[in-house]
Amino acid sequence: MALGARSGGSSASNDSEYIAAPATGRRIGISLSGGGIRSAAFNLGALQSLQEAQVLSSADYVAAVSGGNYVASALTISQAFTQPEDENGKPLWSHGSPEERYLRKSTNYMAPGYTGRIWLGLSVFYGFVINYLPFLLCAFILGRVLGWLMFWQGVALADLGLNGLALPTSWIIRALLAAIFGCLLAAVAMVAIRRFRDSHRGVCNYGETNSEPIAGRLVTAAWVVALVLILPALAQLYGWLSRLMLTWIFRENEVDFENARDRIEIAMVWLFLVMVLACSALALSRRFRARRVMLVLSAAAGAGLLLVPLLSSIEYSARRGVRSWTDVVGLAAALLVVLLMAIKVHNRRYSMHLFYRERLSSAFALKRSRGSDGRVAAAPLNYKQQLYFSDIGERIAAQPGVRLPKLVVCCAVNVTTRDVPVGRFAESFTFEHDCSGGPRFGYQNTRRFETGDRPKGTELTLPSIMAVSGAALSPLMGRFTYPPLRFLMALTNVRLGIWVRNPTHPSWDSSTPTPQTRTGRMKAAIRDGWYEPGALYVLREALGALTCDDRFVYLTDGGHWENLGLVELLRRRCTDVICFDAGSDQTGAGQDLGRAMALARSELGADIDLDPRPTLRTDPDTPAEDLAVRGVIRYPDGPEGRLVFAKATLVPGASWDLQAFKARDGRFPNHPTSQQIFTDEQFEAYRSLGYAAGRRAVELLNIPPTQLRVPQRFGAAAGNGATGNGAAGASRNGKASVTTDRR
Repeated sequence: MALGARSGGSSASNDSEYIAAPATGRRIGISLSGGGIRSAAFNLGALQSLQEAQVLSSADYVAAVSGGNYVASALTISQAFTQPEDENGKPLWSHGSPEERYLRKSTNYMAPGYTGRIWLGLSVFYGFVINYLPFLLCAFILGRVLGWLMFWQGVALADLGLNGLALPTSWIIRALLAAIFGCLLAAVAMVAIRRFRDSHRGVCNYGETNSEPIAGRLVTAAWVVALVLILPALAQLYGWLSRLMLTWIFRENEVDFENARDRIEIAMVWLFLVMVLACSALALSRRFRARRVMLVLSAAAGAGLLLVPLLSSIEYSARRGVRSWTDVVGLAAALLVVLLMAIKVHNRRYSMHLFYRERLSSAFALKRSRGSDGRVAAAPLNYKQQLYFSDIGERIAAQPGVRLPKLVVCCAVNVTTRDVPVGRFAESFTFEHDCSGGPRFGYQNTRRFETGDRPKGTELTLPSIMAVSGAALSPLMGRFTYPPLRFLMALTNVRLGIWVRNPTHPSWDSSTPTPQTRTGRMKAAIRDGWYEPGALYVLREALGALTCDDRFVYLTDGGHWENLGLVELLRRRCTDVICFDAGSDQTGAGQDLGRAMALARSELGADIDLDPRPTLRTDPDTPAEDLAVRGVIRYPDGPEGRLVFAKATLVPGASWDLQAFKARDGRFPNHPTSQQIFTDEQFEAYRSLGYAAGRRAVELLNIPPTQLRVPQRFGAAAGNGATGNGAAGASRNGKASVTTDRR
């Protein structure tokens, strides 16, 4: 069969990726890209422009990532909780509205004022200590046990070194070397056995026999034994350097190194130096030119966090042995703390996600109300109120004459197995008010994610989903994951993502009745606590050993899969798409759009014919030609669609305030995503730029006014706000079904 152009018929492999039938009329989708507070300001202006042109009220979907989702979710929450009589002539989240005025005063929401910065620092430190403590204690326990074994055998650390090329005198070293060579020879023998069997019984496909996994385990065992082999030498080096530090830097006697307090102090100094390396690595993580230096520092810092307590414990125990009963009690106490933390201390309780969602809720989860003086103002909803996405959808559906485009919150589920194409390390995972999931895990009722057994205070609310969609800083970051940095970030609790129950795991459908007796409840609490994501999940996260079969899966920023939210609109077969890209693109390479186009083709079989170069700035001092361009979407079946791509960029006709701001701040409009605290001037510059981009996008979309709905409230029109045309619902097979458009 000759290779040729793809036919117009649908492909079965692609059909399974769509969750909507082809539209019979116009189906409008809006995508809002990620980018933190920069994206939130830009996309707010874009939505305000679309609202004025009645395009927002006519849209069927809004797919949002990270900062774009801040404003999309904010609009949804305000629509659900604000009464019509409190609109005061200003539509919700419109320019000059109470919501916008409140947000302008809260653009430093991550760390408001001096106290806010102190609280942020303390929260980071607390999370690090709780996350690192079980690893520190396990290293201490392992070091004590290994050191005591050597002491009882009468073997000193100096005896366990290699003797050049001669055969070592220590039988322990001989045994370890023999184990290494034995494992490697056995692994090679597995290849020979496999080839011998292939020549006599016929060849087998890779993975059909046990040869490959056994060989892999043997080589892994050789690496582990090699690590054990060098531990004594490293422990001896640690003791020598620690004594040197004690005498040269602290001007103390070497005898003080035998004191437990001084040994702890020296270990704390080493850990402080390791944390300096860690902070340097994290600071360089977003500097492309310093990537190699960052990886080296990350590897050194991650190894140091485990080696310092391990080597200190080995060095002391191998020399001193068990000096008194307090040594055994200390070991038992450390083991008890580790077991208690495995049952009672869960990653979902101390992750930085909780801090992040509370800060987002304080700035974006707003409700408009009228004060005693008759003035209308916006204020955050009570954080204690559980803002479940499913409940919010029902509240909007119950409002007569109100319609919003259906909100699709784009996240990424991280997996490190062959379940996803090579190099991606992530799959799409979306939340909607009625059903949530992704192509790999299917789509389930959203309420099941919300009502699952979770530790109190970690409920999966819409602010929590907002934080997940913007969880750009995590050990696992899809295609942006770097193993040394992943290991370091996992150990130091630098994570904004969360663990959610795996819809494909057998425990998803199992329900255990609550025991009636006190003993039964205690056993159930221990069992449930053991299954909760704790230190073992953190270790697997650090090693990149996550699979699609685990009880919990790890969700992070939607940008770790696709930063525009564009592919999810194509998955729902939108015919008219407006895509707002607020990503930081200093090189003008258009990377996010390029990835989205490639994913659309590989995942959905949909081609995008669009040239974004008029919106790109290859030279920071040269303006782009246009704010937006128009292209064509070609689905494998059904009608063609139109795509308008709008970019956060400066053009020659930009208003003077934007040009003046650019002259003062050369980073505009490409401030880094790591900058999450904006001044009002920065916020207004991006909002104004987004408004201009929205107006230009409306011009290019060119939908006749007769085909647009006139809103009664901001984003409102006749119809059902929660399940309007094109809204997805759960189907029998677990996928989402979509009703065809009535136009």
